[in-house]
Parts: sequence; C-alpha cells; structure tokens
Amino acid sequence: MKPNIIFTKLNADLFQFLAKSQTNGTSRIDAFLYLYECQTDNFDELVKYTINIPFDTKYKQLAETWGWERKAVMSFLRSLQKMGVLEIKRSSRYIHIHILNLACIETEETENDSG
Repeated sequence: MKPNIIFTKLNADLFQFLAKSQTNGTSRIDAFLYLYECQTDNFDELVKYTINIPFDTKYKQLAETWGWERKAVMSFLRSLQKMGVLEIKRSSRYIHIHILNLACIETEETENDSG
C-alpha cells in the first residue's frame, strides 16, 4: 500500500484569521484542523488526485465539539467561505463542508533492504 500526502494551499489572510483568539472553547486553528481531519479522514476515493468528497455535519454538533455558541460556528464557517477556503452547502438536515484546494500525492513506500 502506498502512503499518501494530503495538502492544501493556505494564504496569509487565513493564518491571520486563525491566529485570532477565541473567548472560550477550542481555538480557531484547532477548529480548522478538526474540519481538515474530518474531510481527509473520510474520503473514499481520489478524483484525479483531488480529494473531492465533502463531509456532513450540523452547526449544533460543531458548537458542542468546539465549546462555541452556534452563531460563532456559523460566523467562523462563513468567514472561511468568504476567504475561499471552504464551501458550505446546506440541506434540510446537514451542512456539507468541502475544504477547497485539497490535493493528494501518492508516494512510494521505501523498502528496507537490510534483511
């Protein structure tokens, strides 16, 4: 099995936004990493080396996980969407979050020749 390296492009505006402190609960950077892990841990297939599968969640679930108010979660996600970092689509039951510009590089495993 080949290990994969998953990556995304990040810009300075995003780093400055994530560096701002929260009054309580999970930090912004940890919240973003949570979103990143949710998407990358749940993808089933690569489409031309792009991770293209959003994950489903609820604002309430994120608020409970991060220790934030629901309005703070909505504002955080809207800000990330305005920056072009992620895309949010709503259905009747869930929000579908898709972090944009994620990609994957397949890497070869190194064989241990000492035997």
